[in-house]
Amino acid sequence: MDISRKKFLKGILGAAASVPAAGILGGGYSYLANSKYKTDFPRIPDNKVRLPPNGKSVLILGGGLSGLQAACELVDRGFQVTILEKSGLPGGKLKAWRDKHFARKYFGQQGFTREHGLHGVWQFYKNLREFMGRHDIGLNPLTKDETFYYFIDSQGVQNRLKSVTWPVPFDRMEQLGNPGMYVPKKDDVQTPDGVVGPGMASLKLWGFDYSDDDQRLYLDTMTFAAWARKAGVSEQWIRYYFDAIADMGFFSTSEECSALAVAQFVRLGASPTDSRVDFFKWPPDESFIQPMVRHILSGGGKILYDHEVTSLKVENGRIAGAHTNQALPAGRVRRCRICGNLIYGNEHHDHCPFCGAHGERIEVVSAAEKVPGFYSADHYIVSMDVPGARKLVMSSPPLGETEYFKKITYLSNSTILCVNLLYENSDAWEKRFVPGTYFTAVDFMPTGYKVLGFTSNWSSKEIPELKKQRVDLIEVQVSKWRQFAGKTFPEIAQAVHEDLKLVIPDLKNYSEFYINRWDTYTGFLPGDEKKRPEIQSPVENLMFIGDWVHIPQLTVFMERTNVTAKTAVNLLLDKCGLEEGKIEILNSGIPDWPTDLIGMFTSVEV
Repeated sequence: MDISRKKFLKGILGAAASVPAAGILGGGYSYLANSKYKTDFPRIPDNKVRLPPNGKSVLILGGGLSGLQAACELVDRGFQVTILEKSGLPGGKLKAWRDKHFARKYFGQQGFTREHGLHGVWQFYKNLREFMGRHDIGLNPLTKDETFYYFIDSQGVQNRLKSVTWPVPFDRMEQLGNPGMYVPKKDDVQTPDGVVGPGMASLKLWGFDYSDDDQRLYLDTMTFAAWARKAGVSEQWIRYYFDAIADMGFFSTSEECSALAVAQFVRLGASPTDSRVDFFKWPPDESFIQPMVRHILSGGGKILYDHEVTSLKVENGRIAGAHTNQALPAGRVRRCRICGNLIYGNEHHDHCPFCGAHGERIEVVSAAEKVPGFYSADHYIVSMDVPGARKLVMSSPPLGETEYFKKITYLSNSTILCVNLLYENSDAWEKRFVPGTYFTAVDFMPTGYKVLGFTSNWSSKEIPELKKQRVDLIEVQVSKWRQFAGKTFPEIAQAVHEDLKLVIPDLKNYSEFYINRWDTYTGFLPGDEKKRPEIQSPVENLMFIGDWVHIPQLTVFMERTNVTAKTAVNLLLDKCGLEEGKIEILNSGIPDWPTDLIGMFTSVEV
């Protein structure tokens, strides 16, 4: 839409005398009038095309989620596509690989599928879900007894938001019948005196209008905690609720991440249905990544692994090509095939010093790989993460001369440690989070702990091989990683275990562990929004996509990744004068006039 839903609603109310009541349900605004939003996987038949070759070539720099999805759309529309990926695997933050050294008792020679960490797919990811439905990619849904939103604080406060199953608009009534954390059950939770639920803060954020630059950039100037205090939110709820949301979504506290980050997330999840979360079917490389790879290859596309783009060649104001694997030394050098980073020297490594992958994934770079490459195309799409894009811009001097590219180098990124602990002969999680009761949980969001971040139990939900075993495979996403500088992996694992026992007292000693370390997540510090580049760069044949790129539509996380990929494809079609194949892009989330109506009276004050 060219205008926000909120402004649209104001226009309708302003002309109420001359507009019939049915008008509010028309124009594609209401969920009740728009069947595209009625399913878990919206259907847009016109988005599914297979057009003949158009003679245009595209080089995609980075084989992460945005790059793969853009490539799928482009090969379907007749473009010749090549992806250059610096690691040995596709998928970026969704990549997965076999670790033959972990839990061999249960997974044998094929190895355990190891990945970045557990990823949720929110119901408001309408464009990602449309893409998945079009490619017959399913999800692993939570049951009616399970919830993604279980909050536990170190001082004994705990509560949950129950998953809704009723359709829109009745989901709101179901949520009222199961109010969870908003009206705590006195017999289930300990509640500190004076705590008021976060409802009013959420209502204020429902008034947030992303299309209003003043509001958006105002919330970008301060941390969420600073905004919440101005809005009168109690310190208890900043800690017990919003800190957990900030840690889960942005790998930071509410004292660190911007108010804009939380506002976007809360606004998109305003409907109980849209706040529902499903998971990728395990393992995600087989269920999601490899189907995209096969689709690209079947359409004539290419994916070149172990090809790190080290700089761009700029001629006459255009990109003339991409250099790969430049300046590799003549001597021995190794590369981690999981993260793609180079490792110099002869020191032995049990695990990659960058990402934590098992040492067997560190391989000597061959002579053939050391030969610099040069690849050219008509158009170039950078689909790297923030650190990769920053490095590329800085190594391509002509780009750094403009403000657009300078801002990219100032963007922040987040780091997490995904610590996975295997507890054998254990039913400790089940005793703590009893199935079929109010306490059922496959994950929890902790606050106030020294180490714990978003925590999930893989064996309880995701991994078929472990469901019939008395095993707890618990993953803790540690965003407070700085406290472990200089610590060994065994020391980190033990510290996480000790914090876990504060929540799950029956845990015995773990038998095995592994740790993934990633610094590739998008940062959400105050000021980041102002630095985010538009998809189209000042260089006519160069675009940027990913969850860190700005678009004039309210989206976050993997949904933004998908929307930027689709938008870039539409821009390319326009550039090439091609009329067929335009992709229809949906609102992220169900068009929701009740929330917008409330938001009219709770606007974010600037």
